[in-house]
Amino acid sequence: MKTACKFDVSDLWRPDQPLPGRPVLSAIAERCGRLWRMPDLDRRASIAYNQRLRSTLGRAILDDSRVELNVRLLREHPEHLVCTLVHELAHVAVHIRFGKVPPHGRHFRALMAATGLSPKATHSLPANSLKRRRRRYLYLHRCSDCGITFIARKVRRDCYCRACGPNMSWNILRAPATRQGHEKLSQIAES
Repeated sequence: MKTACKFDVSDLWRPDQPLPGRPVLSAIAERCGRLWRMPDLDRRASIAYNQRLRSTLGRAILDDSRVELNVRLLREHPEHLVCTLVHELAHVAVHIRFGKVPPHGRHFRALMAATGLSPKATHSLPANSLKRRRRRYLYLHRCSDCGITFIARKVRRDCYCRACGPNMSWNILRAPATRQGHEKLSQIAES
């Protein structure tokens, strides 16, 4: 298996093993911190897998000094784990040390050069199979007392019918957020 990363952590973890847990991820962060002269990086940065990431391998939430890794993509392409983790840790380290600076600027590139890794920020992995579009709906609200209707993109429980007052209730119907769904709800509203 060809590895995508030159930063050697084979004594901690190898891509032919299951994805590492928090202790190994922290050990990799600690190794980066020593290399970058930030010995407390492993304690300052939190690292976790995020099931909701779809197309990105990882991300850094700078204000929280947090790194999130895409567990789905990395399970399919574990050879990218170390590079992604180091890349995101470099963002966190730059933010801790220099504050708000360009995300892939000279400070970031210097840290990546120290590890011998590319500062490249994109990948060409097939992420489309992992993307699931969230289905969107339209909601027809009909007053249970007077029958007045309106269509909204979300269920509105924070409003009430002006004619019937706050003690009324809504009957709610749902349809896909498409032209056909809107037409169907409009037909129901008119009947």
